[in-house]
Amino acid sequence: MRKLLDFLYRRRTFAIFLGLEIVCAWLIVSFNQRQNADFLNSSNALSARISTSSQNVSDYFDLIEINEQLMLENELLQARLNANVAVPDSLSIPSETYYVKGARVINNTFRRSTNYLTILGGREQGILPGMGVISTAGVVGQVKSVSNRYATVYSMLHPQMMVSSTVKRTNTNCSVQWDQESYDIASLKFVPRHIGLKVGDTIVTSGFNSVFPPNVDVGVVSDVNLEDHMTFYEAKIKLSVDFTSLPSVFVVIYEMKLERDSIEAL
Repeated sequence: MRKLLDFLYRRRTFAIFLGLEIVCAWLIVSFNQRQNADFLNSSNALSARISTSSQNVSDYFDLIEINEQLMLENELLQARLNANVAVPDSLSIPSETYYVKGARVINNTFRRSTNYLTILGGREQGILPGMGVISTAGVVGQVKSVSNRYATVYSMLHPQMMVSSTVKRTNTNCSVQWDQESYDIASLKFVPRHIGLKVGDTIVTSGFNSVFPPNVDVGVVSDVNLEDHMTFYEAKIKLSVDFTSLPSVFVVIYEMKLERDSIEAL
């Protein structure tokens, strides 16, 4: 400490000079409009370059995770192609058309009592309020509001989200709703007691509304409780989606939504 003080004492003249230069520069920038504008433009440009460089470094280190996600998506697409069954030409069955639009997640909460996502995609990309949001792992949520280029999404970790679902093994209709207890657990509701619900049963979307297509994973039953006085099971599921790591999602666009909603409203 003494050596440091001795060093500063020996360099006191230079330190005073440097301090006065800084004060002068501040006075020039503060009280001269042209210099102030030049300084702000230069600082903003420098800040943008630093932010861009920082983001590029961050994106580079995220390449492994992005590559893994692309591999999973390719596997999912291949599995769906392999699962397609040809329909004879003699059967004229109108098909319900779903397709998805990818979007990057730029904000995501999962520790609050009401959780949302913000995605990079809005009206300009054909995204509208009410549309379902999924990932390669399963159901993510539902679009809440949109601007031209952004959208906010009700996460599955939001008490207002209730997903029409099905117990895949028994084809039993039910609902899934988050109970605000844990970021990876939700409640399974309205499964009748005569159904043999088991730990390990897969829960998928029912397709009974115009939000999600059928058979999208929601979760797996992790806990089951049924007492004598109960009409429905008390059950918990472990959600399929890991909300702590969600770099991108897919917005579900249902081409027949308006027609279906209008006829069901009659």
